[in-house]
Amino acid sequence: MFICVKHGDGQEFLANTNCSIPFLLQYARHKVGLPDSVPIDLCDQAGTLKLLFTAKLPGESAAKYFLPRGVYYVCRLERGAPGSRNENAYQAIIPILKEPDPGLLDALRAQCDYLEKSRLKLHRGQEKRIAAIDSASCLSTKTVGRGGQAEEEAAGRRGLLVAKAKSETSNKKEKHR
Repeated sequence: MFICVKHGDGQEFLANTNCSIPFLLQYARHKVGLPDSVPIDLCDQAGTLKLLFTAKLPGESAAKYFLPRGVYYVCRLERGAPGSRNENAYQAIIPILKEPDPGLLDALRAQCDYLEKSRLKLHRGQEKRIAAIDSASCLSTKTVGRGGQAEEEAAGRRGLLVAKAKSETSNKKEKHR
């Protein structure tokens, strides 16, 4: 299956989508004249990104993302500066066209904002999970009791452990009577 990919000042090329996603993106970069380090994606004429850069499986077929004989545009993804705090931030999605349609620009801008909000939401969720794990691991300690056995105790539950130990010793005394 072939698609038509437009870029630059009215330039276009055909691309076979019966290949892996990384191969298709590498081919598109080569045809447009971009280095391999530049992240790109393709969008349809309405400005809907195909989100090929988010594909989980490297060998995944590109054909399932495209309509046969469809027309698509190459878009460059602008991310944050390497080494900065916002290194993974989505800053802009720029179609590689000389004079892009304003509707296309608006659609890409909206998708860029949505991608960035989703990234931040996911990042905050991961930070909360990491903080919860860190705080739980800080509270949990191992101590060795008099009998030489390791006992798990949490600082916040120390009173419960002491009360449990007292009840066990009182039960042992009652059994000996």
